[in-house]
Amino acid sequence: MSGLTSIRRATAALAMSLIVHGCGGAQPAGVPPVSGPAAHAATSSGDLLYATGSDSSGAQVFMLSYPQGQLVGSIPVPASGLCSDTNGNVYVLWNNAATEYAHGGTTPLKTLRIPGATMYGCAVDPTTNNVALVFSCPPCQYENLAIFPNGSGPPTRYVAPYAYTCTYDGQGNLFLDSNGSQLSELPSGSQTFATITLNKSIAGPGQVQWDGTYVTLQSIGSPGAIYRIQVSGSSGTVVGETKLARYMRYENDSWISASDGTVVMPFAQHGDQTTQLGVWKYPRGGHATKVIKKIGVGDRGFYSVTVSVAPSAH
Repeated sequence: MSGLTSIRRATAALAMSLIVHGCGGAQPAGVPPVSGPAAHAATSSGDLLYATGSDSSGAQVFMLSYPQGQLVGSIPVPASGLCSDTNGNVYVLWNNAATEYAHGGTTPLKTLRIPGATMYGCAVDPTTNNVALVFSCPPCQYENLAIFPNGSGPPTRYVAPYAYTCTYDGQGNLFLDSNGSQLSELPSGSQTFATITLNKSIAGPGQVQWDGTYVTLQSIGSPGAIYRIQVSGSSGTVVGETKLARYMRYENDSWISASDGTVVMPFAQHGDQTTQLGVWKYPRGGHATKVIKKIGVGDRGFYSVTVSVAPSAH
């Protein structure tokens, strides 16, 4: 089923590329500085939902109040992926760079780079602030994972098992999605990957994430589902399933907000443009508590999401 994930990722990346160039907003290989009237800092003091997409002015990373879904700011840059840390800082991935922004901010704090890479996914270790980046990089001698200690360089680079997303658990163990029947784990303090064999094969594996108790793996399909996995040694046991009761023809990666017990996911009811954002209770699932369809003029789809917890909430 890994081919489905590859197709989904390739489609999303192609769509984003067409959006950026079609709107006359082509960007250089790196992430440009954010300035001018197009950058709008968030005015919300609460949690924020970040969603990549576009509007009539080009590619954007939208900032919405969460879970209300009101547009409160934006960063006018393209992005292929997003993640956030426990302090509310957000990493925006594009080409060979992962650029960090403060909660609600539009000025880059720092940028982490892997020359020649195309970024896919990221995660921040809550115990060390290490930043893990999953990428593809033809000139990198098969390396596809980099870990920046304390969010700075130089990174330690690895040849990791096939993966597009990654997550840290509460003890600093790093997990990578794989082929639906297994996960890969880089235990805290180790340089060697372990294979976690699942007791159930999960179709169309997508986002892997730590929900505060379990490692979770999203199934990309209709209806969507998120599986909770208890990891013990080299075994992973599915102990629960969050079913999302809404017709979805096409989905992108979800994000679990453990702070308020919700999950958000971009999806499409028709075609393959994920033009809606759904919010569900987690782990209950069921019917969506909110569906966000339009947030601006000319928005054409949402590709990646993350929830940034307000620093004041700690």
